[in-house]
Amino acid sequence: MTIRGGGKPRAGRTGGARQDGARPPVVDTGWDDYIPPDPAELEAGRRPLPSEANRDYRKSRSGGPASLVQFALFAAIIGSVVVGGLYFVARPIVVNAIVDWAAENSTALQLPFVSQIVRGGLGASLSQPVDATDTTAVVVVIDAGATPAQIGDQLVEAGVIRDARAFVFEAIERGATQNFQLGRHVLTKAMTVDQIIVDLTSAPVAPPTVRITFREGLRIEQMVAELEYLEANPVDPTAPLTMNVAQFYDLAIHPPADLLAQYPWLKLPAGASLEGFLFPATYQVAPDTTPIELMEMLLDAFVSLAPPGLLQLPPDQIYQKVQLASLVETEAKVDSERPLIAGVYLNRLNPKLWPTGLLDADPTLNYANDSVWLQSHPISTWVDYTFWDPIKTTGAYSQVVFPGSLAAYNTYHHAGLPPTPICSPSAPSLAAAMAPDTADGYLYFLAKNDGSGTHAFAKTQAEQDANLKKYGYTS
Repeated sequence: MTIRGGGKPRAGRTGGARQDGARPPVVDTGWDDYIPPDPAELEAGRRPLPSEANRDYRKSRSGGPASLVQFALFAAIIGSVVVGGLYFVARPIVVNAIVDWAAENSTALQLPFVSQIVRGGLGASLSQPVDATDTTAVVVVIDAGATPAQIGDQLVEAGVIRDARAFVFEAIERGATQNFQLGRHVLTKAMTVDQIIVDLTSAPVAPPTVRITFREGLRIEQMVAELEYLEANPVDPTAPLTMNVAQFYDLAIHPPADLLAQYPWLKLPAGASLEGFLFPATYQVAPDTTPIELMEMLLDAFVSLAPPGLLQLPPDQIYQKVQLASLVETEAKVDSERPLIAGVYLNRLNPKLWPTGLLDADPTLNYANDSVWLQSHPISTWVDYTFWDPIKTTGAYSQVVFPGSLAAYNTYHHAGLPPTPICSPSAPSLAAAMAPDTADGYLYFLAKNDGSGTHAFAKTQAEQDANLKKYGYTS
């Protein structure tokens, strides 16, 4: 047979069978010229299959019950594949939507199947901490009116939970949504959501304070160094001192008029600092205490703890008493000797007993020597400096010269009290300055160096020389 392609329909041909048994005419299909095979050729050219002689082909193509079963099984398999695929693709989206919905509609969690879906959707964020090894304290403050959702967001921002919805869900499940305690709570990243809820429903931590101890005998720069140390090494890392220490120092060295006006008894010499008037004690302050607030605490403590009668003296006499008390503080170790040491210095100011008027006080030289170093080094380095080390010189103390206004602190060379107090004296030293013991006329004293902290006193140079030999200063 022949299949022609690409030709046009031929005109003059019509359909119908030939009576003479010849080939039928070409059938015009509207596409190509196609001559169907001759039935005789077709019949002569093929042999039927053995089972085909009695087969009804059209009936076998129409299908039966078995075919329907096969189709149903095939459809079920295809449907399972499609539905399963959709399930695994859509399930996270659906679960997440349910979790979000339940977070906004807590009553939905009363339905057990919803609660189970939410718990499964939240997964590890419910049962596992953010970092089981990180126990660093994290402060969270619960404010009045905060909702569980807002608290959850706050915890996420603080880094102690992963998902705010986990917190809300667990709080609802535990019936804790109305039990959160206002105030400051200390948490860690190692806590689970359950543990955090237990903490937040317990009593809050008391408002934080910073303990500042200024011991007796510190000069202003040592107080500044103590503040610097506390800032760098807070006892409670969640509540460090945040004070501007440089500003505190500036207030102490150059006290403003409005500060001094609060203390009418405090009349400082021109250009003088508050040295000697910042009372040594332990102070509990808020972490964000300002320099001026701390300064006022120190001056208020001076007012409260000063010996009776001190603040009723004329301002110039108050200043002199504090100058004397600061010398006593640097020398005395035993309270019973403070009046005697104050008496020695006062006797040396008596020209009838001590014509030179020189106090010969070693601590004043040490104060000036430290001041020279401090003036050339930044505040940040003061923490590591050793204050009050004995001055080192190859010559006599009277020959040591300090620059500028510091020169007058050499009390081996300049008569009278030093220009300013040299430290913050304690209440016993202030009391000794108010009532020095001059009755025995002592003009000398020296440390016994026997571990007792006591001194040997003398009225004459001969007695002093004997004590020097007795206590190992000379041979």
